[in-house]
Amino acid sequence: MLIDPALHQLINEFGQTMRLSDLKLDNDGGCAVRLDKKLVVNLQCREVERELWFYADMGTPATGSKIYADLLRGNLFWSATFGATLSLSGDTPPHIIITLPITWYGMDGSTLLKQLEIFVNAVEEWSEYIANENVTSEDTTELDASDINLLMSRA
Repeated sequence: MLIDPALHQLINEFGQTMRLSDLKLDNDGGCAVRLDKKLVVNLQCREVERELWFYADMGTPATGSKIYADLLRGNLFWSATFGATLSLSGDTPPHIIITLPITWYGMDGSTLLKQLEIFVNAVEEWSEYIANENVTSEDTTELDASDINLLMSRA
């Protein structure tokens, strides 16, 4: 993959900002950052679109498929996802994947770090929600307005 040198420079500056001096994109345009020894945020270059995607695997939901409708509602206009998109992997059982596309051109490392912080907030909020084993099918019939308000207030 041919990667714009400006993106390589941005990732280098981003890594320096995070005190990760060795951070760089691989030949396929990807790299990963481990935060708090548990959350892995992947970065993937989408050169044709001039985008950099942040994405994370949040695992399987505690309630299984009962939560799928809530995930779709959370995606509505990206209002409860901080601009990210929730989706399901092809695994059995499916994992919830969250992705945030970033138009990187013209950014600097500290601006990209702010975008990462927004993404991590979304991952943390949704990870907590999908890990809730007390969510019942009645609870997931409709995403509770207080849940949406909580997620949106932190965006």
